[in-house]
Amino acid sequence: MRYFHSFIIVAAFLTVPLSYASTQDLDETDFSSTAASVFKVDENNNYADNLALREARKIGLGLGFGGSLGLYGVNIEINFEDADGAMAGAGGGDGYSSFNVLWKHAFLGDTVAPYTTLGYSRWYNASGSGNYKNSAVLDRVLTDQEKAEGKFATDFLSGSVGLQYTTLRGELAGTSLFAEIVLLGDVHHGNIVPTGTVGAGYYF
Repeated sequence: MRYFHSFIIVAAFLTVPLSYASTQDLDETDFSSTAASVFKVDENNNYADNLALREARKIGLGLGFGGSLGLYGVNIEINFEDADGAMAGAGGGDGYSSFNVLWKHAFLGDTVAPYTTLGYSRWYNASGSGNYKNSAVLDRVLTDQEKAEGKFATDFLSGSVGLQYTTLRGELAGTSLFAEIVLLGDVHHGNIVPTGTVGAGYYF
């Protein structure tokens, strides 16, 4: 009988850590499942919302027409977290080139969601060739001397409000279309010029 009691005591001590380990394994499994559900609705590349997709896919490439890059431009977007990211792009038009750096904040939504951007843009022409007059923005901000010479470098503070359509489900998940209203503030002369952008992109 004494040996039976000893066996019970030893078994009890062995059962406690085993039960604890099983609980830990279950918690870790539940945590993994919960973490996965934050990013996707299921395993078939379906995302719960636009922020879930941005959290899972950190890099976006886009092509736009109009806005802070001029007639056309390409952008790369890096999502530091689900709602905030940085953008950099290059573009231009007839008679000028451009580049920009922007901060983007996306708001929670489904396939269509609003966003804002804020940053800096530079439009320039070092050669004097081309016809800048095709740009309504440059025609409003360049001085008479810059127009006569055809050489210029204009700096803008850029802000925009836009809507972005993003495919969240299926094989096309990550593709997007966007449209935005942009205000360009001419740093040198204080002019504020409204413009807009439309474009498309893809998140990897």
